[in-house]
Amino acid sequence: MALMGIDPLAQKLKSIKDSFEAELENNLKPVPERWEDFVSLCVIRSGGKMVKFKPYFYQSLLTRLMDEYNNIVIVKSRQLGITQAVSSKFLHRACLSPAYSSMAFLRSQEDASALARRTRQMLGGLAEYVKADNDNVGFLKLKNCGEIYFKNSSKEGSRSYDSVLDFLFDEAAFSENVEQIYAASSPSGALAGDLTTKLIVSTPSAKSGWYWQKLSENNDRDVEDLCKLVASGKLHREIPGVFWWIDDAGVVKLILHWLCHPVYSQIPDYLKYRQQQDGTDFETVLREYDLRFVDSAVSVFSSDLVRDAALGEFEDFLDDSANYFIGIDTATVGSDYFVAIVLKERGGKYSVVAIYRRRQQTSEYNLYQIGNLINLYHPRGIGIETTGGTGQLYLERLSKDFEGYDFHAIRTTGDSKPVLIGTLQLALEKRILEFPEGCSIGDELLSFRRQGKKLEAAPGKHDDTVLALCFALSVAEKAEKGWNLSDLPRFKHG
Repeated sequence: MALMGIDPLAQKLKSIKDSFEAELENNLKPVPERWEDFVSLCVIRSGGKMVKFKPYFYQSLLTRLMDEYNNIVIVKSRQLGITQAVSSKFLHRACLSPAYSSMAFLRSQEDASALARRTRQMLGGLAEYVKADNDNVGFLKLKNCGEIYFKNSSKEGSRSYDSVLDFLFDEAAFSENVEQIYAASSPSGALAGDLTTKLIVSTPSAKSGWYWQKLSENNDRDVEDLCKLVASGKLHREIPGVFWWIDDAGVVKLILHWLCHPVYSQIPDYLKYRQQQDGTDFETVLREYDLRFVDSAVSVFSSDLVRDAALGEFEDFLDDSANYFIGIDTATVGSDYFVAIVLKERGGKYSVVAIYRRRQQTSEYNLYQIGNLINLYHPRGIGIETTGGTGQLYLERLSKDFEGYDFHAIRTTGDSKPVLIGTLQLALEKRILEFPEGCSIGDELLSFRRQGKKLEAAPGKHDDTVLALCFALSVAEKAEKGWNLSDLPRFKHG
């Protein structure tokens, strides 16, 4: 009986609440059509307090580019508010259309949750214009309007979502699964066609990987050089610190440096200021704020040294005044390459003059090609990796077929590999090594990484030519240190 007495009151309260919410909904103001007008209503956290969002010029420029182009790749300094600007653009579009859906992929779950909270905070100034229809950390649904997903790019894709109009791939240089997630996003946005906008955004990392490929492809100028010019203030559009162009595939490439920030640009010696504030090394500051493509925690070989070494040429003849050495990295699995590198030494300088690089070939074919190299260059030393057993078979066969030549069995272990890589690093630093521009050595050096205690190629890349070059340098170094190699015949035996 008591419950029956309460029930009418509860129903009346619910009716009053529904009526009040309906009245509020009916009295909502129309959302401004211009992003600049809309975003000026939004509330954001800045300087330890909540303030109205007053966009900087470069943030407005980005939103205008989003209106005009479908694909945008951005390289930027840290702490420019780019992610905030993009999320506000997503929010604006969601407020204007109930059919709108967008997806932001962040580097981690923590980053995804943080952006979701910041986007909801922006609604604090929009109470008279729009209402949230849910309270989900990773998903913002606006009442009678669109929706925004906030995803963890280390775990999630977008295969199960239909008709997504906009995508953000944030810190793409540091998200291991970004390439697969980007590929999976295509079916989700297929129905939207030309209405879809995809933004690939990151601070610089090493000159390798999917993000670097997207940033550097289809350009008529070197991106790294452009970044340096923008950072120096010598190159810009509209204002210092901003430069953008349309590449040969119709993709917008946008460079944003801290010089475009009206506050940061007024701080004397800003980079040293950032180092003190962040408590990190200066190389990290250069990468995160000055658009330098270097990451000492990842890249093993300096891009500058690699570029300076790419000066050589292939030679299909014997120089009688030079010494030759061959390094061989034998393939152990189907996707690996069998590589032999011929290294020429003359006057204390080394140059790669020939490369044999094939995969999924028979051992007889590989032996035939190596035999041709030995017959042509008559090497003083030949280093062959024997780790795993495959190389041992090649070593035994070649030693038998080419008696009198000096063969070295090389094993790559946790202790020996850093020594081999260190020899190659030293040769590059001393500028006594060169290789032909455009050959696979340059790309493999740039994608060679330090992963914890391991030294290896980046995911999806190869390091076969790097290792073969290390083996050739190793036997050359042994000769230089006085190993009795000078008496070896310079002609074919057997």
